[in-house]
This record gives sequence, structure tokens and C-alpha cells, in this order.
Amino acid sequence: MAKILLTGFEPYLDYSENSSWVVAEKVATRGVVGVDIAIEQMPVSFSRVRVALLEAVKKHAPDIIIMLGQSGASDRVKLERVALNMMDSRLPDNDGYMPNEEPINIETPIAFFTNTPIKSLCTAIEEQGVSVKISNSCGLYVCNRLYYEALMLCKECHMKAIFVHLPLYEGQPSVKSNKSTMPLDDMVKAIQTIIKKINEEDREF
Repeated sequence: MAKILLTGFEPYLDYSENSSWVVAEKVATRGVVGVDIAIEQMPVSFSRVRVALLEAVKKHAPDIIIMLGQSGASDRVKLERVALNMMDSRLPDNDGYMPNEEPINIETPIAFFTNTPIKSLCTAIEEQGVSVKISNSCGLYVCNRLYYEALMLCKECHMKAIFVHLPLYEGQPSVKSNKSTMPLDDMVKAIQTIIKKINEEDREF
């Protein structure tokens, strides 16, 4: 049985809930046939997120890491293709830190690409009637730091990883009325579809 590590983030800034963590909990509760899903909440912290990821990987020994993040400006699910070796933000993390064009690691590549079949994942989600797109920029906030660390781990061991940005969900607390939202069930369906698709493709080889 394939082991999936599914991560979401804690609340941050003015958001009392983070859609990524709400979706992660829902996916874990509903499950996916044929896979073992473990969930872990990640800190919105440039300095602490790497350790949190390493501890989660050591604890669960996953075959696949699926990381979820909240994108308050998005109206659809975004499959992230690449993580950059850079941290930069005009907004503080939960520790109050705002990096200014700082490399994550001066000794490692400037970018890593997902080792999952991102186009087929996008197609599979579209077939479920969920709005989705492939994104070539994960941003430079904590989401990108987490993704970069996960893809670097994939170079060292036999794992796959992808980061998925999610919109705010309909009815989410502390969300302004002018913000785009998506039904929670659609986001859960999208993540379940990713898990199923990656698991099916892995079993073919």
C-alpha cells in the first residue's frame, strides 16, 4: 500500500483558518482506496518549516509527499511545477520574519521541478469538473521553501512530491466578501484525484 504524506499549513496573518489544512483533514477523513494517508501541519515559518518536514518524513516514510498551501488570490486549484532557491517576502511569516532575496541553500541548485506527471494530474482534475491550472511560480513565501526542501529530499531518496495551491473555501472565516472562493468539496476531490492518479501510475511501473 502506497504511503502518502499530506501536509497543510497553520493559520497565518489575518486568516483564522487555512484552507490547506482544512482540506488535508477532510481528505484524510474520507480517504482514498489503496493508499495510507498521513497528515501533518506545517508551520508558516521560513526557519522552522524544513525541520517540520524532515520530522514528518522520518515519522511516516512516505512514497509521495503532497503539500497544500493557501492562495488567497486564486480562483482555482494550482499545481506547482517548480520551486526556486530563494526566499523573499513583503509580509512576515508567523515568526515575524521577512527575508529579502535570500537563498534557501547556497550550495544547491537554483530550482527543482516536480517529479510527478503534472500534466496528466491536471487533466484528471479537469475531468472531475474542478477548475485547475498548472502554475510555474510557487511564489517566494514559506510554501516555496517547503516545496524546495521536499524536492531536494526527493533527489536523495525514492519519493515523489508536488505542491498544490488552493483557493479560499466558501464560508471560510475571516475572508473578505470580494475574495474568490471554491467549494470545499471540489478541493477535496482534486486532492483525492491527485493521490489516485499518482498511485495508479506508480503501480504501472
